[in-house]
Amino acid sequence: TVDGAGFLRTFLQVMLPMAGPVTATVTLMTFMATWNAFFLPLVFTFSRPDLRTLSVGMLAFVGENSTDWSGMAAAAVISLLPVVILFIVLQRYFVEGIAGAVKA
Repeated sequence: TVDGAGFLRTFLQVMLPMAGPVTATVTLMTFMATWNAFFLPLVFTFSRPDLRTLSVGMLAFVGENSTDWSGMAAAAVISLLPVVILFIVLQRYFVEGIAGAVKA
């Protein structure tokens, strides 16, 4: 034990704050990988268009002879918003991780 602190207190007050930047990075990367998944949702929702994810739904803007570029761009911006919002929320942890790694 450290100064009489048990395992749980040591974990919550020492280890968890130090692991904040790593946890934020893993959270963002996992969210982006899941959010940008295309092939697996396409296979599972091929017969059910009402269940399609946003990345698979963007395929509807691509036609055989034409593509709705304005609709595709709007859908791309909408699909980007959750990732940007999550990054803004977790940005504090990224800065802490970078600042903690630099020694003066």
